[in-house]
Amino acid sequence: MGVHAGTDFKDYSTTVGAVNGSAYTDYQVKDTSKADGYLDSYNVGGNYKVDARMTASTGTGSWVRIDDNMGYFIPNSITSGNSTTRMQFSNDVTTPVNVQVTGKWASN
Repeated sequence: MGVHAGTDFKDYSTTVGAVNGSAYTDYQVKDTSKADGYLDSYNVGGNYKVDARMTASTGTGSWVRIDDNMGYFIPNSITSGNSTTRMQFSNDVTTPVNVQVTGKWASN
């Protein structure tokens, strides 16, 4: 746990709750205002897909659909220096089970 610099990749492994559940990564400090973050998704469990976005006290980003073994740019409106920057993951309302997600990300 802890806050990491936004230009450093930080591993994540978390469980997204069933039926529109959410999960979050640890925090990073945003380095550059409104710069796209980057998420490298290793695994989204059970052949499901989840949505991901960057969120913080000074803004948020658009939801991006993620899958196994793919990289994604994560647009956002978060300002530099924000230490509450993190990734949020969300399951579909039709997903009846918890879904494990793993990978790494940087807020930039």
